[in-house]
Amino acid sequence: MSEEEKLLKEAKKLPWEDRLLHKSWKVRNEANIDLASHCDSISDPKDSRLREFAPLFRKTVADSNAPVQERALDALIAFLRAADADAGRYAKEVCDAIVAKCLTGRPKTVEKAQAAFILWVELEAVEAFLSFAENERMNCYDVAFAE
Repeated sequence: MSEEEKLLKEAKKLPWEDRLLHKSWKVRNEANIDLASHCDSISDPKDSRLREFAPLFRKTVADSNAPVQERALDALIAFLRAADADAGRYAKEVCDAIVAKCLTGRPKTVEKAQAAFILWVELEAVEAFLSFAENERMNCYDVAFAE
């Protein structure tokens, strides 16, 4: 077994937060893939695991590694599909992180970020989305008139 395989195997024993914020990008990537699978397997929007996962996305979608960030968005999308309106209380923090880190990246990352925004709106977290949209509109005006 290689060192990398050992690291990934040992990391699976760690709590979710430690795995998702691990110093190794490979561990973070695997953790996001596992988290997406867990969320996909949840059929009850009141499942207690969803409450455990919700606060983690603020940090995971802001990952500095682009492939890990995409996996974090995949996990967020899976979470939002499983969650109910209660998840809306995390919308502002997560949407702020998405705006700051995901909308200027790879086209696939931008597409996934937009899908996450739509799911937040479906969960009735409209306030966070409208706040994001208003800020972006104002930023566009600032850039246009700055020249």
